[in-house]
Amino acid sequence: MPTEVCEALDKYQPEYVVVWGKRLWDKMPGERWQDGEPIVVDGCRTATGAYLLNNGRRVKAMAVNHPSVGYSWDYWYRVLEKFFLH
Repeated sequence: MPTEVCEALDKYQPEYVVVWGKRLWDKMPGERWQDGEPIVVDGCRTATGAYLLNNGRRVKAMAVNHPSVGYSWDYWYRVLEKFFLH
């Protein structure tokens, strides 16, 4: 899986990747990964980072909770807003 993810990122070159669920986040590849500053909303920290593409660009990434474990649209809206604006 790690190679396929990096190949897809190189091919499509998105600006952002929002990973749906912590289990998937934990399985994302570590190659070409750079840790980012966490986003803090209501005292809760959300990990972020970036993948380095072959062309030198960076793809920002973060994970959101999967709705099956509880999901507050109001909370995640504020987290995503910070993610996309910074």
